[in-house]
Amino acid sequence: MAQRALVALHKGRSQRLRSELEGRGLEGRDLAFAYELAHGALRRERLLDHVLSGVVHRGLPKSAPLLAALRLGVYQLLFVSGVPARAAVHETVALVRENRGFANALLRRVATMVRDRAADVSRPLEELPLGASRALELPDPLPADEVERLGVVHSLPPWLARRLAAQHGVEGLRQVAAAASATPGVYLRARAPVDQLAAALAEEGVEVDLVEGSRMLRWTGGGSPFGTRAFRAGDFVVQDPTALAAAAAVPCGPGDRVLDLCAAPGTKTTLLAEKVGVGGKVIAHDLDERRLRRVVENVARLRLEQVVEVAADAAALAPADCVLADVPCSNTGVLGRRVEVRSRLTPASFPDLVELQRALLERAVALTRPGGHVVYSTCSIDREENEDVVAAACERDPNLQQLSSTLTLPKAGAHDGGFHAVLRRGP
Repeated sequence: MAQRALVALHKGRSQRLRSELEGRGLEGRDLAFAYELAHGALRRERLLDHVLSGVVHRGLPKSAPLLAALRLGVYQLLFVSGVPARAAVHETVALVRENRGFANALLRRVATMVRDRAADVSRPLEELPLGASRALELPDPLPADEVERLGVVHSLPPWLARRLAAQHGVEGLRQVAAAASATPGVYLRARAPVDQLAAALAEEGVEVDLVEGSRMLRWTGGGSPFGTRAFRAGDFVVQDPTALAAAAAVPCGPGDRVLDLCAAPGTKTTLLAEKVGVGGKVIAHDLDERRLRRVVENVARLRLEQVVEVAADAAALAPADCVLADVPCSNTGVLGRRVEVRSRLTPASFPDLVELQRALLERAVALTRPGGHVVYSTCSIDREENEDVVAAACERDPNLQQLSSTLTLPKAGAHDGGFHAVLRRGP
């Protein structure tokens, strides 16, 4: 199933890997394993192709199913613990309809390059660390230029690696690239007392760690939290710390009227609802009516119907005390989570995104009462979509004042990347 999902994505029949996998009837551990393999292979695609190119010599296969199978096999050999090399090779070859001998020989050769020892730090171009006690002796050396090398190792398109380095420096690129190739964490924003929630989840076999200084837990293993009594009771919401910070920055309080302009799937909406309380109102709007149903589901599970009003009609929106504009963006702050983005994003994507972002921010300002506040947020770390959009809005409207802005680079094992700015609309 992982192979078929990757082929569908490659051929343009699907835009979202997750929906492609979930639409194939897999459940439980089978779905989780297919999800890990497909996302991992896509997250590491450029590195996998670098390894494959070093052993194929005649160029990568033209057949999309064969290439997808080989990528999945190499990914298992390098990055999936607990799967013996022989099993990974056998399972991958079973996916191949033609050229099975070719696939078998190629994968066995890659398997011989994996060493059960730490990588030799004196040979950074020839050996790749696969953990503290495993290394890959690369068939072809990595590029000597660090920006190019980081792009290969962490599977960033060359243009994107250069763009990130230009904006955030090589040190910033190192951090962003490491996060892009890492499996992102799952964070639970507690609505019940956090210690009580952790204890309740532990009773049902869910392993979590407390995120210090916050009301969040990080899911670390055991059972899934999504089948628990705590989930059904609305005691937590899945939300990354960076996304939480953007919603928390909205300066609203009890009794306020708040508009969440791009609300789906509703995690920020629910936090805003908690802030304004029963005496306030949060209007959740999104242009995508299909995704707006996710807001309805989240609001119902958290029993916030008294506070949240879901509005599909943009023309019916009225001015509010605060407006959150969490706009569509390039997703460059969440490349490890939105793995398919790097294959479809190009330099030409940014002008269209910026045009939309400027229009949405202008709309958000118009829907803010005089003296009220707008929070503009993205899950991008690109200056053109963030600081430049806000600066342009303030330049156009002399009554619009920027109070603060926060750029967060993604950090592997800690949080996603993103940006938010708090603006005040003058009288």
